[in-house]
This record gives sequence, structure tokens and C-alpha cells, in this order.
Amino acid sequence: MEIFVEPILPKAKIIIIGGGHVGKALSRQAKFLGYQVAISDDRPEFCTPDANPDADEFFPCQMSDLINHTKITDSTYIILTTRGSNIDVEGLAPLLETPAAFIGVIGSKRRWAFTKKGLLEKGVPEEVISKVHSPIGIELNAETPEEIAVSIMAEIIMLRNGGSGKLMNEN
Repeated sequence: MEIFVEPILPKAKIIIIGGGHVGKALSRQAKFLGYQVAISDDRPEFCTPDANPDADEFFPCQMSDLINHTKITDSTYIILTTRGSNIDVEGLAPLLETPAAFIGVIGSKRRWAFTKKGLLEKGVPEEVISKVHSPIGIELNAETPEEIAVSIMAEIIMLRNGGSGKLMNEN
């Protein structure tokens, strides 16, 4: 007789910080892909079941306070789709101290350079900042919130499953 033991692991969790257009599309995509989805936004009107119906949890709070409202583990993926670098600079540091599997920040290289500069000025060490993926996503020339969500989720799936990111016909 053979017995196979397969561990029952909790669902991977995606925390989307910023419940606007891209956050909402990302929530829908992540839910479709089987992730547990949480939305956090400092604007309460963007952090409700009406605004983001695909989310399982809602944390209407400042980003810097999020760690006091939910447990972040090594199966948590954090994605910032916030309104700007100033919000990221103010709230990102506590998240960098967590064991999150992934922390990604949406935006251009210029936006990330501004955010990184602000974090360094606040005293966050370079090696801690290097945990951040930014700009986030796989290059698809995505334009719509839905396309951007696919790009971001493709990067997360690739990293989670150890993929290469190459086109299948190039492997």
C-alpha cells in the first residue's frame, strides 16, 4: 500500500493597494486566477464591495498602517496601483519589512526612480528597496486597465511558477 501525502496550503493572497481602474481590473483578474484578493485604499469609497466586487477583503487605511490589519506571509503578493509616488514613498517602507513573496509598484521607470529616491532619503536601505519589482508586469504594450492587469498577473505567475518569461516558441 502506498500513501501519498499532499500538503493543503492556503491560497496565495494578492493585496492590491489602490482600488481605482487598474486595481479593480487587477482584482477581477486575480480572482479569476484563483487568488484570495484584498483591496486596500486610503480613500474609503474605493475600498468597498460596490467599488471592487471581486475582492474578498477590504482594508480602507493608509498603506503604512496595512500591516496592522492583515497578516502578510511568504504567500502574499503585494501590488501597488496607487495615485502617485508621494503615496508610495509615505507608505511602502513597512511593507518592505514583511516576508511578502512579491512587492510590485506600477508606473514608469521615472516614477520608480522618484519613489526609490524618496525611500532612500527616508533611510530605507538599498538592499531592502531592491525587493521591489518596478515597473511591474511583462512588456505587452498594454494600454487598458484590463491589459495592464494581465501583464502584472503574467509576471506574478511567471515568478511563482519559476517560468522564464520567454515566448513558448523560443523555449
